[in-house]
Formats: sequence, structure tokens, C-alpha cells
Amino acid sequence: MNELRGLCASLLFLFAAPPAPAGPQVESGDMALRHDIQRLADAGVIRGTVSTWPMAWAPILEDLDAASLAGLPQDVVDALYRVRSRGQFETGQGDVQVTAEAGLANDPASIRSYQDTPRGTADVRASAAWHSDAVNIDIAVSYVDAEGDDDVRIDGSHLGVALGNWEFAASTRQRWWGPSWDGSLILSNNARPFPSLVLDRTRTDAFETKWLSWLGPWDLVVMFGLLEEERYVPNAQFFGMRFNFRPVDSLELGLFRSAEWCGDGRPCGLDTFVDLFLGHDNRGDEGIDASNEPGNQLAGVDFRWTPGFLGRRTAFYGQFVGEDEAGGFPSRWLGQFGAEWTGYLFDRWSTRLYGEVSATSCQFYESSEIFNCAYNHSIYQSGYRYRGRSIGHGADNDTRLLSAGVVAVAADETQWRALLRYGKLNRGGAPDEWNSLTPTPQEIVSLDVAHGRRLPFGIIDVGIGYALVDDIASATDTSDARFYVQWRSEY
Repeated sequence: MNELRGLCASLLFLFAAPPAPAGPQVESGDMALRHDIQRLADAGVIRGTVSTWPMAWAPILEDLDAASLAGLPQDVVDALYRVRSRGQFETGQGDVQVTAEAGLANDPASIRSYQDTPRGTADVRASAAWHSDAVNIDIAVSYVDAEGDDDVRIDGSHLGVALGNWEFAASTRQRWWGPSWDGSLILSNNARPFPSLVLDRTRTDAFETKWLSWLGPWDLVVMFGLLEEERYVPNAQFFGMRFNFRPVDSLELGLFRSAEWCGDGRPCGLDTFVDLFLGHDNRGDEGIDASNEPGNQLAGVDFRWTPGFLGRRTAFYGQFVGEDEAGGFPSRWLGQFGAEWTGYLFDRWSTRLYGEVSATSCQFYESSEIFNCAYNHSIYQSGYRYRGRSIGHGADNDTRLLSAGVVAVAADETQWRALLRYGKLNRGGAPDEWNSLTPTPQEIVSLDVAHGRRLPFGIIDVGIGYALVDDIASATDTSDARFYVQWRSEY
């Protein structure tokens, strides 16, 4: 009886909150929009958390409406107008909003960054959205010409219902966890989104109680997803949870965990999930062996800090993911570090420069790194991947990658983006048949440049790229030129 009362009290605490609209959400994949939202958050205009995508439009627009333009830098004012215009279009209630997108690419990107680009040589999508205060419906259907994958997809669809200050949804939306711009170690745009049931907080207001108010604005998302049938353990399930908070305006922190579990031939009961959730899931733990090991877990932390003494235009960020557990805490760490700067160039371009280094081998900081460990598992041998792509960083396991990028946006939404990469892929080799990029070690250098602008018939985005690849095992060099063009209907 005491346990039941405790459960009821917990549910009341979670859901007894002021009503909030179920949607719509700011979806991930638009680099310029994310740049603007982050700039507004750094300037103190947006007060909530901004490192878990997608996120609700409603609290962002409320912050913009409450903002005073007096004293704001011009690039922040421009960003405010751009974000408000986009948000007002996407949050109009009562009418069905129909949008369309189409893209062509000669060679779709093998390592995807935050920006959404065509996933196939042809990529066509149509969507229809309708929402009210209680319900959010977005039906998206796409045709993608991609070798070895489904042609017709419903990626980007979403059906959400408001539960107090929470939304419960069935969703195939893309997700991005963390402050990085080129790749998230835990959940990124690299793989296609998989169908999931998601519980997500809508407004990120701080706790009112003095015991927890110090956390500042906070967000929580919990998801249960289904992976594909065509994998080593067919129909494995995905569990993910992320809690991020902003204790001071200059610092945002995130705590997260994810797991592959269940699937054909594996234990799937409630007891199994409880063992997984409590971390009682390693062989050697009491009663755990290969036959009943609950799953393959990752967990970690990330941060983004914008120090005031640098004018809140410079930020430092990092993400650390443990591939294993020791003593109740994550171990065998993967790591990522980054820095960024924002400015207003030539009195026109709101600009962000960023650089990050990602290391996806276990114990990346030691001279004796552990290869063929990250994103791999002895039971779930397809690893932390979905339909042939890493769910985490696009460079997959055992990689060291340096990235430097720029995004520049004008008041009229004209934009330029560039990304330079240098890295060593799959350094463990062996060969690793499960690595989604290469079974043997490779060294790569690549440069991608993209330009987007609004035209009378819609919004056009054009990108070109060039890569040099040195395959160390075969001692052969190859080069690759690529391009894409993408159109979306005007909002």
C-alpha cells in the first residue's frame, strides 16, 4: 500500500502542472534556426533549455513576446524576428498546414551533421499538420531512393496528446541530444528516426520548491523505440532518457542514458526492464549471465558554458558517454570537446564559428585505448546502429575526428554554411564488420559548403563537397566530389 501511495504521489508530481499546448515542436535538422535559437538563449531572451531536440515552440514564443528590444545587439534582434516569424507560421491553430520538400544528391553524406540533407539520390516529402491545445498531428510521407533501405517512409510523423505540462506521443521525428554541432555521441541525426513512444516535458519552467529551484529551467524526455527486424537480434527495442537543466544562465547540463534491450529470443519482461533501469545488467552481477543479460547500455553527461567575461559570445561544450558500468557508474568513456564563437560580421551576417574534436574509442584519453568496444556488443552484435547507420556519432566507433564549421545568416534568411573535417576512422580495424563506414582503418579530409536563400517559389539549399580518403589497409587513395540541391515550400 505504501508503494502504491508513493507511485500515485510521483504521478501527481509529474502531471499536476499548468496546461500547455501539445505542440507543435521545433524539429531538429535546421542549422540556421538552431543557430538563432542558441543565440537568443545566450543573450538571455530565451530562458529555457535548448540542448534537447525537438523542443516545444510555445515557451520559445512566450519568451520572444516578453522580450524588450532595448539594448539588444542587432544580430539578436534579427534572430528574434526570424524565429518569431517561423514560430508564428508553425503554431497557427485550426487549419491544416501542408508543406513539401524535394532533394537530389549524387552521393548522400556518409557522415551526417546536424543539418538535414537528402538521405538518398532522390528524396521527396509531403506533410500535413493540424494541432490544437490538446492534440498535435503531423503526417509525413516521403519517397527516398536509397540503396538497401525502404523507399516509402513515414519519418517525421508525430501524434501527440497533452497531459498537463507533458506531451505523450507516437513519433518518428529526428532527435538530437547535446550541445554539439557536427555529431552527438549519444543520439544524432545520422541514422533514420525509428518509431517511438515519447513522453516529453513541454514548458521547461524551474521547480517552485526551494529544494529543487536551484536546478533552474529543466527538461525531461523518455522514449521507447522499436529497431528494425533486419539485424542480429531482430526487433530489438530502444530505451532513452535525457534530463537537462540550466542552473545559471551561462551553463546548461545534460544527463542521459540509452539502451538496446528485448528483441526476438531475448528476455523482454518487466523484471528485465527493472534490472536494466537499475543498472543490474552486467554479467557477473548476481543472477546475470548471457541468457538473461538485460541489454546494452550507454550513459553520460554533457555541458555547455558561456562565460560572462567573454561577453556571452564564446562557449565551451563537451559530452562524455560511458559504454560500460563499473561500481554503479558509467565507465569506458567516449569523449567530445568543442568551442564556438558568435559575432555580427559586416553589419549583416549573424555568424557562428565552431570547432569540435570527437573520440569514439573506449578510454579515449588513455594511451591504451580499447578498440571494437564503442557502439558494439557481444549479444546485440548489430550494435548501437539503425538501418546501417550509427545512432550516435556519424563517424561510428574507434574514430578521432576534428571538425571546424561556420554558419552565417542574414536578416532576410540568406545563409552560408561550411564544414571542414579531418579524421581517422575505425582505427581498431581487425577488420570490424559492424562499423557502418568502413571495415578497415581510413584517413579522411573533407570540405562541404552550402548556401540557402528564399526565392519566390520556395526556399532553396544547395551544397557541394569534396573528400579525400586514404584506405590504410589497401594503401589506396580515392577522392569523391558530391553535391545536393534541396527545395522546401515557403512557410
